Amino acid sequence: MILKYNFYGADTADCVPVNDKYSSIADPKMLYDMLSEIWCEYTCAPRMRLMWTPENKTLGQCSITAFLVQDIFGGEVYGILRRGGNYHCYNVVGGCVFDLTSEQFGDEKLCYENNPVQLRDVHFAKEEKKQRYEYLKAELEKKLSAEYTVLKIFDDDYGCEGVPDDEEPMCSVLVTDGNGSEKWLKYPDSFLTENDIKIGSKIRITE
Repeated sequence: MILKYNFYGADTADCVPVNDKYSSIADPKMLYDMLSEIWCEYTCAPRMRLMWTPENKTLGQCSITAFLVQDIFGGEVYGILRRGGNYHCYNVVGGCVFDLTSEQFGDEKLCYENNPVQLRDVHFAKEEKKQRYEYLKAELEKKLSAEYTVLKIFDDDYGCEGVPDDEEPMCSVLVTDGNGSEKWLKYPDSFLTENDIKIGSKIRITE
């Protein structure tokens, strides 16, 4: 099964970590999957918490998410000026522009050009925002600390039409933790090759 991501820039969000601490995160889509299990009412901006729901999980998460993305993939954080004077933050890494929290705006089209750079020192001058960022980062690192063993690796079946030209071949990977619990994961074939991941390999993944 090919997963469909709806955040802005998902189709071209193929950058890789520049920080070895996060080397097991294949790309921004994998990070999105992990953060989807962490974003919550607490990590939401206080002024939006009453509106936050699991169905609108990216609401009020933009700045802390964008700066965490920067920790992992490098690049710059930019901001789109919103009504009320706040900035909606997103990431630019090389020529790759993506916004992991864009889904909170529904069908509204945002402009991702000619926006100002955002500085973490300015944003984290607000203590509550800094604390939410640190919580988000700590929870992500907890997930990365879970070690699993690879049991099976299968190339995904794309049928007679083969892999679409604009998509990378994916593999399904069966892993187990130390307690015998098993789960299936999706990884780009190139990620497995580049990291020499094979049956018996130890990997750190989302719990």
